[in-house]
Amino acid sequence: MTSSNDKQLIHAQLSAHYEAMKNIHLRDLFMHDPHRGENYTQQLSTLYIDYSKNILTNETLALLFKFATTSRIEESIKAMFTGEKINTTENRAVLHTALRSTTDQHLELDNENIIGKVHAELKKIKEFVKNIHDESYRGWTNKPIDTFVNIGIGGSDLGPEMVVDALEKYRQGETRTFFISNIDYQAIESLQKSINPETTLFIVSSKSFSSFETLTNAETLKKWMQEVGCDDLSKHFIAVSNNHNAANEFGINDENIFKLWDWVGGRFSLWSAIGLPIALSIGFDNFEDLLAGAHEMDEHFSKTPLEKNAPVILALIDYWSSNFFDAETHAFIPYDESLKLFPDYLAQLFMESNGKSMDLNGHRVDYKTMPIVWGGTGSNSQHSFFQLLHQGTHFVPIDFLVPLSKQGNKKHHAQLLANCLAQSQALMQGENNADPNKHFSGNKPSTTILYSELTPKTLGSLIALYEHRTFVQGILWQINSFDQHGVELGKKLAAEIYDNLEETVATEELDSSTQNLINLYKQYNPSKD
Repeated sequence: MTSSNDKQLIHAQLSAHYEAMKNIHLRDLFMHDPHRGENYTQQLSTLYIDYSKNILTNETLALLFKFATTSRIEESIKAMFTGEKINTTENRAVLHTALRSTTDQHLELDNENIIGKVHAELKKIKEFVKNIHDESYRGWTNKPIDTFVNIGIGGSDLGPEMVVDALEKYRQGETRTFFISNIDYQAIESLQKSINPETTLFIVSSKSFSSFETLTNAETLKKWMQEVGCDDLSKHFIAVSNNHNAANEFGINDENIFKLWDWVGGRFSLWSAIGLPIALSIGFDNFEDLLAGAHEMDEHFSKTPLEKNAPVILALIDYWSSNFFDAETHAFIPYDESLKLFPDYLAQLFMESNGKSMDLNGHRVDYKTMPIVWGGTGSNSQHSFFQLLHQGTHFVPIDFLVPLSKQGNKKHHAQLLANCLAQSQALMQGENNADPNKHFSGNKPSTTILYSELTPKTLGSLIALYEHRTFVQGILWQINSFDQHGVELGKKLAAEIYDNLEETVATEELDSSTQNLINLYKQYNPSKD
């Protein structure tokens, strides 16, 4: 058992160590250790993680592992996997790992075996996907379904869309997949021009079945289907939700409502029926491989000592960079066109999870928590924002991601890989130049994650790696990574403002800026009455 005094002592030791490290250059660390590139790496199945280009030494890591121990990381990992209600503000368990469990596992939650429930739902998904692909499931004109439209937002959109896009080469037959999340009607108009209503299946993905963006888009598309002649909407709308009654009221039959449990957070839900667009797009077997890859990472995370635990190591480096080197942002640069949506997905995963200012005891923190997450694909990024990374004044840690092999032109891929490795090397070592405008200071930290090729299983492992890294960050910062109360106020105010937009004059309770902006809207959109 450790105490808060132990944690404070280790933190003080880290602070003293930082003072000794802050002026050490990465190129000197490499010069003094010819094997640094091999010594600071971790290999997990098809993932190869090189964190040698971060400003740390064996002493740094030793202190960080002590800090992890005093932060009770191992106890927290066990608590999550065994179903303790670690989402304390909502009194919920956090069990997205159960969604990729194997059938021989058993986990009781509130006196129910949830592993059995998970696999029963997977069986239902498998049967539904089979019926779509063998064309036994048909639309209102008896034509087979070949187009899938996911209507969701946030975790019900970003994860599935990223995976479907990343694994496009595994697409089944001549199917197509679209994702509608933005409430801007332009997205609906564009979709309507691109799909055949007779062969389209709409998946309404909403845990609560109350997200106003999702329901507004779903109602609009439902009305459109009726207008084009659909006389059996039940064949074209299915739901993924924890609110069965609301889905029924929308008009979705019981057999077409898929379960999402309250112990699954939205941004951790692509492994559940929220992943239906994934299974429909790439086939259920490939969806199972995605789950298997995540499960493999779960096994590593839950059973490996801290010193060899990849998500723990990466989270500790994040803490070191953010809370000692004052990193206010973190960039993620996949040198892989298949992962072009990955930075957006990670932005939600990290910032919605750990963008918090209250600790687990309800006290405001006096230290920094989650840096801003951003990024883009290489090599495009080199010709846009890399100028700032190389010669700007901000300290920005970077994750590079790149496959070792990829189908297609080998010359293109070799050049892509060369650019990725060159950027990490240039950021690390810099270049002295008598012309100050051409001087590169270097000493810019990065982690490089290589993978053999982007298969469903590899992608599953990669996503789970980042999920667990997020969780460990939260433990280190002593915050709840699994609520998102920060999104609620804007929703509440939007409803009030919408009511004002429908009235002649904005209510006096609004601030003068909002009142003026509403009145301006009304000038451009006069009432027809």
